[in-house]
Formats: sequence, C-alpha cells, structure tokens
Amino acid sequence: MTATKQPPASPRGPAIQLCYVRLAMQAPEPAAAFATEILGLQHVRSDLEPFLYRSDQRYYTLCLAGGAEKPSIGIEIADDRELDRIAQALASRGLSAREASKDECAQRFVRRALIVEDASGNEIDLVLRPALSGRRYFPSRDAGVTGLQGVGLRSRAMQDDLDLWTAILGARITDRVGEIAYLGIDQMHHRVALYPSDRAGLVYVCYAVESMDALMRNNYFVEERQIRIVHGPGREPASRQMFVRFAGPEGYIFCYGYGLGDLQPDHRPRQFTPEASSLCEWGSRCIDIAELRPAQAG
Repeated sequence: MTATKQPPASPRGPAIQLCYVRLAMQAPEPAAAFATEILGLQHVRSDLEPFLYRSDQRYYTLCLAGGAEKPSIGIEIADDRELDRIAQALASRGLSAREASKDECAQRFVRRALIVEDASGNEIDLVLRPALSGRRYFPSRDAGVTGLQGVGLRSRAMQDDLDLWTAILGARITDRVGEIAYLGIDQMHHRVALYPSDRAGLVYVCYAVESMDALMRNNYFVEERQIRIVHGPGREPASRQMFVRFAGPEGYIFCYGYGLGDLQPDHRPRQFTPEASSLCEWGSRCIDIAELRPAQAG
C-alpha cells in the first residue's frame, strides 16, 4: 500500500499562539464572579456563549463552558494547509481528532477547528482565524492583566504527548525540570508546560500582568479575600517568570505571571534537577499540587 504523501510543515512551525482556555464547569455562575471580581477579566456579552472573558485584544481568552465534559485549550494554526497536514499526521499515529461542526466553531469564535485528544486524554482545539475584538480591552478591576500567558498540562504519556507537540505541532522543548518539559511556540520561553502525572487535565491557567508591583498587589488581593495560594510568590529558574498560583472554582488553579523571558536565538534546552529550587528559586514550595512537588518532577 502506498503511503499518503503529506505536505511539508511550515518552516516557522504550524502552531502560532495559545489563544484561549475552555473550562468545563458544573456551575458557571459562581465561577463568572471569580473571573471578573478576582481575576479582573472583562466579561464579553454573547448569545452563543454566556460566559466569555477577555484579557487582551482577542475576543476572549477564557470560556466557562457549562456542561462540557472536559477542559480544552485553543492553539491557533497557521493555515488550512497546515491543519490538513496535522490531521493526516494525527491519523497516522492513531490519535483521536475530528473536524469541529459549524456550531462548535461558532461557539469558539473561529473559522475552523480540529478537536484533538492527546495520548493522555487532554483536549486541544487546533483552530484557524480566532476572532479579535475591535474594542479596547477594559478590565473589570485594576489587576494589571495584559493577556493569557500560558498553561500547565498533566501528562500520563510524556513521550507520546511530546511527540504531538514537537513533531506534529512544531513546538520546541526549551528546558526541562526532571521530566517536566517547557514548550515554546513563539518568541517566549514557553506557552505550555507538560507535567508528568497519573491523570489528564490542567495544572494551572496563567495570566500575565504588567509589572512586579501588579504581581504582588494581586498576591495581597487574593490573600485578603481568603483565597488559598498554592504556590508562590516565586520565580521559575528556567523561564525567569515570577508567579503566584491560587485556587479557583471547581478545583481549577489560576496564576498571575510576570517576567517570562524571550528565547534567544542560540538557546539550547537545559536540564534542571528535580528539586524544589528548580521549580522556585525564591524557596516557595507547593504542597497541594502533586505535579509541582519536587518528588513528582523527576
């Protein structure tokens, strides 16, 4: 049997950006208050999805999807040709992928989407032409949020999941802490971090803030409202990102981040030892999240 010839990947890589996160919610109304009053995001009024939130020039970066079975992340792909090539590559590896319906694309505010499940069971939307907004972003409080910065994903099959991100989507492994892998898809150090785990799901969703002052103001803001801080304030040695991670609705973890470094042209992936100081050089330790404990990093 003659193998189907696949068109070559774009030199810049097919994945362009992390464009949104959709959280599966059993009760989106309480989470909606958290998105505006705590995170400081702007609510977007829409008949298609009532719980959309902006953080930058994009139409939305967070969706509280009531009734969804599992959370998903949206990754913008360069063009139709690349999306077709990816669909062929996924099929050849036996990975689950399906073309989104017209209604599903409308709910995501994209022109086309391939809904993919990685080897661990994480859902990834590979999308074309995600919508931007012509209106200025107007936050619901002065949190200093500048945009969706990154996500942490649990992985039950690290090598297979890394193959999806690197060989198929064109991401670059930038650094490792034990078996944790940071993945870059643009000029930043990473947009996705894969954490070895015994289950699928999101470890955290991170929003960038404009300054170190904004990071610390948000840290105090969260503490004053008796929201549990699970990690930080701290700083990742690999990415130079300062962070504070805290509990959100229905078990989700959110994060504010500042100072995520750009990748230099001559950057080579480094291997950090699986210990607390490799995850936070300021000495903060995470007790509540197994994937962020040093014992789970190696």
